[in-house]
Amino acid sequence: MINALSIGVSALRLSETRVAVTADNLVNATNRTSLDPAGEYTGYTPHRVAPVSEGMGGVRATVQPVDPAYIPVPDGAGGTEAMPNVSLAGEIVELNDASRAYESAATVIRTADEKQDTLLNIVG
Repeated sequence: MINALSIGVSALRLSETRVAVTADNLVNATNRTSLDPAGEYTGYTPHRVAPVSEGMGGVRATVQPVDPAYIPVPDGAGGTEAMPNVSLAGEIVELNDASRAYESAATVIRTADEKQDTLLNIVG
């Protein structure tokens, strides 16, 4: 039972991180930055969350930068600016997916708790 609970909690934490990173990407998606003549990008770098399996079950989140971090866009004056490499549609899909994963993890925790209660009622 305890293993199921720890797996469920780790999945909740992963989903929480996914939502936070996605929200950060969405908030900064339209930030434009002038391209440095030296080619250095100084604007917002979007991120992705990658799950990593834990040895005894469960997962943990690793946050990784998106590469390339920006896309060049016209600035309206004949020049070019940089915009974070964020797909609004992709981020909405990520939010929906993280939400469903959170619901699933909560169900795992509830089910493990119910099984533990049933077992205690049988034994006690």
